[in-house]
Amino acid sequence: MNLVQCLSIALLLVAAPAGASGWERVAAGVEYRRVQGGGTDAHVVRVDLDARALEVVASAARERGLTVSEFARARGAVVAVNGDYFDSALDPFGLAMGDGAVWAQGRQQARRQEVVGVGPQRVRIFPRAEPLREPKRWMTGAVSGWPMVVEDCAPVATLPGSDHFTRAPHPRTAVGLSRDRRELLLVVADGRREGVAGLTLPQLATLMVEVGACTALNLDGGGSSALWLRDRIVNRPSDGFERKVANHLGVVEVRRKR
Repeated sequence: MNLVQCLSIALLLVAAPAGASGWERVAAGVEYRRVQGGGTDAHVVRVDLDARALEVVASAARERGLTVSEFARARGAVVAVNGDYFDSALDPFGLAMGDGAVWAQGRQQARRQEVVGVGPQRVRIFPRAEPLREPKRWMTGAVSGWPMVVEDCAPVATLPGSDHFTRAPHPRTAVGLSRDRRELLLVVADGRREGVAGLTLPQLATLMVEVGACTALNLDGGGSSALWLRDRIVNRPSDGFERKVANHLGVVEVRRKR
């Protein structure tokens, strides 16, 4: 990605459209921002992991193959996005866990994937350089993705993948964490329509850093990319309709015992 492309994404974020900071409150601990212009149309959600009324969840086995909106409605989610890559049987490529139970293991014959582990007020991204063999005791859910696009608060300098996958623009979905891991970022960038081609992985990495991610992981993209907010899908899936996908990440409001 050249310097002009990097600067264009940064300038879009400076020109905040909603409120003084550009963020719109969705619910206690959840804020939304849309980044538009210069061929970019991205939807960004940040979640305060210290908000006790919120919980990050991942699909259980029974939810395999739902669209993002079906998953979100069933869970009563405030926010939801699509998760891992999958095959024609809607089986995810990597580790999948929901409601405290692992329901898919990473394929031995496929590339190792990074894993996003979620639990009460906690999210971690486990890089494939340090593969997660078994879920941590605190985890209630997990989705996998590939590759890492941000590490140590900077875009990954050399990203893997073919030119078509990595350096061509596509719709993208990504998950990130702030430096202190207390803020979760969920991003969906549209693409494959006139005037909005999508993002390359380097452009996605730049966007993730600009919105506050110190670590970030690319999830399944293309026609799978969808972001649910409050009561509807807010992006424009590139197929013209939502795909059924293997698994999902969501943020739900809960009542905790004092």
